[in-house]
Amino acid sequence: MSKYLFLLVSFTCLAIQGNESPDTVWAYSPKHFDCSPNEISVNGSVSILFGENSFKELAIYREPDSRWLFLVVDSAPKGMKSLMSTSQLKATSLISLTPETMGFRWEANGYNEIVFTVPGKYTLYNSDNLESEMGGYKCDIVITRN
Repeated sequence: MSKYLFLLVSFTCLAIQGNESPDTVWAYSPKHFDCSPNEISVNGSVSILFGENSFKELAIYREPDSRWLFLVVDSAPKGMKSLMSTSQLKATSLISLTPETMGFRWEANGYNEIVFTVPGKYTLYNSDNLESEMGGYKCDIVITRN
């Protein structure tokens, strides 16, 4: 009996481990994806430097209000004002995000809005598929009051 119980417990543990999805890996790598400067005012601009292995999608997570804003995405939703096309992003080495830069709220009934609206931490993500476990690169900036 104990032999069968052991096999059942072992099989269950393996099945649970096999069904767990791996953590998405987002790497900080200034050589491949860098935000400069790392701190700006709400009215400031930040330059994003892409290495030769950049990806085709770009989003920003605004930590103060837990909001995802997509800047460039494959198969963009209707009404999204993209910063550029995915092929343009993949081919570029530098972009600038300004106080006028718009992102698309990634939620039901999403809409375009200005990205830098509140002070706090913002994290930019660059991947070939932001909505997957593929991962990619990230960099952080801090927005301060004027």
